[in-house]
Amino acid sequence: MALASSHEPQGTPIHPALDLSVFRQMADMSNDAFFLTDSRGRFLYVNHRAVALAGYSRQEILNLRIPDVNPEFPPPRLAEFVASLGKAPMAPFETLLRRKDGVISPIELSVARIEVTGAPYLFGVVRDITERKQLQASRKSFAQRLLKTLEAERQRVARELHDDVGQAVATVGVLLHALEQRPGAIAEEMRPALTAMQGTIRQITESVARLVRDHHPAELLGLGFEETLRAHVCEFTQRHELELRLATVPVAGLLPPEQELHLYRIVQEALANVARHAQARRVTVRLTRRGSTLLVVVRDDGVGFDTGALQAGSGFGLVTMRERAEILGAELSVRSAHDGGTEVRVTVPLAAARPSPPAGAATEAATPPGARRRRRPRRRPGPRRRGLALV
Repeated sequence: MALASSHEPQGTPIHPALDLSVFRQMADMSNDAFFLTDSRGRFLYVNHRAVALAGYSRQEILNLRIPDVNPEFPPPRLAEFVASLGKAPMAPFETLLRRKDGVISPIELSVARIEVTGAPYLFGVVRDITERKQLQASRKSFAQRLLKTLEAERQRVARELHDDVGQAVATVGVLLHALEQRPGAIAEEMRPALTAMQGTIRQITESVARLVRDHHPAELLGLGFEETLRAHVCEFTQRHELELRLATVPVAGLLPPEQELHLYRIVQEALANVARHAQARRVTVRLTRRGSTLLVVVRDDGVGFDTGALQAGSGFGLVTMRERAEILGAELSVRSAHDGGTEVRVTVPLAAARPSPPAGAATEAATPPGARRRRRPRRRPGPRRRGLALV
């Protein structure tokens, strides 16, 4: 077998004209639009896809500048953008393209700065993302319809539980009480069993009431979001015998009722996950106002989990939490570590920023997990920050 000589050339040099011709051919065969401009944004080169995407002829485009086809980059902003570019290509970002017919389309743009003999140029790759945006809008619309259907079904179940099951159990309780009051109707040896049965009826009644509240929190209409949240969190931690750290601020009027319901459902699902998976002893829930945002945090001290594995196979609960956060325009973050607990954080932007109430000292109360709690805490005059510690 003959070995190649180390003196043999490692490749045949390509003529510059051929090199340029090959680049143009590759660019014209691409499904993405390519362009080259000078530092003022004047087009010097475009490929076939750019011509088709913009709707201009090649010669028409070469007489235009970036501000002529992109409404988000007027000349002053374009100058700032060019000055801020480094030598490394920028990460792709979304912007807009104004076609010749006036239609504005969403695009994804990648830009790199090139310097030749000291003069800066911009090389860009444009990808039409109209279909992607349409799919995202369709998915969001479907998610909204799905959640609306889910809420309607929850209301139906709550109504049937209240009207059918609740009323039937209440009727049985009334009959047992009437039977107990009739002299001689119950043998003395049966009275302990009757008392136990009445206790069971009371437990069933409380369970049905809790299920009705969980399925349709009517308190949101009467008590408001803050009071409803406090009532649910306290009842949840008492039922599961968890230590609780709770702090809230008044939020009346900051969110419309539909958004309050979505935010409440996110907290409800986060707490349900604590009960199902966390093996926690302590839960912290905070509702705070930070300027033009509303922040809700649910944190536990449980076993935690691998967030990477969660992303790969998220359950329905987390999916609905994310969909609700997207409808709110909120940022949802889930942080967890093995044996380090889990934190769910929701940051909701407020449409119209209102003055925040002064954050006074938090009210703390020490109560055993199983102690009875008043459903409607006594209100204090004036803005306040409310806190509760159950230890």
